[in-house]
Amino acid sequence: MNLVIQKYGGTSLGDVSKISHAAKRIAAADGSVVAVVSAMGSATDTMLDLARSLTATPHARELDLLLSTGEQASAAALALALNELGVPARSFSARDGGIITDGVHGCARIVSVDPARIRECVATGQVPVVTGFQGIAADSGELTTLSRGGSDTTAVALAAALRAEACEIFTDVEGVFTADPRLIAEARKLDQLSYEDMAELAAGGATVLAHSSVEYASTHRVPVHVRSSTTETAGTWVTGLRSAAPPDGERFTAVGVAHRTGQLRCRLDGVGPTALTAVAAALADPLLHVDMLGRPTAGSPCSLRFVVNAADRDQVDGVLADLRAAGAFTKCHWSGPMGKVSLVGRGFRARHPRVRLLLDTLKAQGVAVRDVTVHARRISITCAEHDVLDAVTRLHRMFLDPTPCERDVK
Repeated sequence: MNLVIQKYGGTSLGDVSKISHAAKRIAAADGSVVAVVSAMGSATDTMLDLARSLTATPHARELDLLLSTGEQASAAALALALNELGVPARSFSARDGGIITDGVHGCARIVSVDPARIRECVATGQVPVVTGFQGIAADSGELTTLSRGGSDTTAVALAAALRAEACEIFTDVEGVFTADPRLIAEARKLDQLSYEDMAELAAGGATVLAHSSVEYASTHRVPVHVRSSTTETAGTWVTGLRSAAPPDGERFTAVGVAHRTGQLRCRLDGVGPTALTAVAAALADPLLHVDMLGRPTAGSPCSLRFVVNAADRDQVDGVLADLRAAGAFTKCHWSGPMGKVSLVGRGFRARHPRVRLLLDTLKAQGVAVRDVTVHARRISITCAEHDVLDAVTRLHRMFLDPTPCERDVK
């Protein structure tokens, strides 16, 4: 079956003209299309603001039902626009589309997809328009929402279940860039990326593709094409592309720079060796969005450092209160807001001369680095929020616009 999944984000459906443009693109497709939609424009944020104006602690089930209305409106609107063009179309809810989740409200994961009704719709010459960002709990049948960017994951999951040729993610940029092109004028569009590199960029803060969607695509080997919703130019293909060199022989190679702002840093003191595993497990809850920075060694009591989104602090505090009551640590120190900047690539090692060059250059620019974590594919630093743009700019110039002599450094 010549079938592609086309996912349209909120910026691609922000008003009547954009919805009409998306409908025309679908109508012009050579083969069959299944469309997946996000909420229009800032509808999700508007619903979140509504909930928070009513209560400081919105009930998770009711919040999911409230937020899900945005995608339902988008799906119906796009189906209306397609039918007006003479293209038979039908909107599908998560239940209609067979999107089954683990049932965790607000941060559900897709566990299976039964696309029978969608497949039947395609077979009759219609375009299914499916609500993204949501699914039905396997045990209770309740509606649940995925985490931020969950419509990307819905699209990839449908592409895998329907054995589509590709999953096209339409957005407001032309593809995946070496840095955020809205901030860094020198950022370059990448023609291809491996699943691994895209996952690291997403984990570092790149918002063009949700991290969960990249994980799903990698597991099911779904080719993903990130492209502009306003032009016909080719975007960035995210596939199983791999480096020919073995890991031990890879050079220090940078792919891109990602960043996050609005982060808070937490340091737990007095974490005993027996409590370390329990603390790490409690903070690994996907609802908390914790990024570990410290790698303490077993032995005497030590400190554990991590960063979280500022909006998640209340949830983290609740977990920490239980851990402290159980004697897992002695003191807790919060600081911020701050930012996290990550250089993504391969061949990274803690003692590589370029890591020292990176830190020395940032220091010379007046960027006060608080934490440094070096993984094989990502180097992350934390700094004050007002230093984030300088840090991203400097790292991009150093490693992604290199001079000939710098390219020869291994």
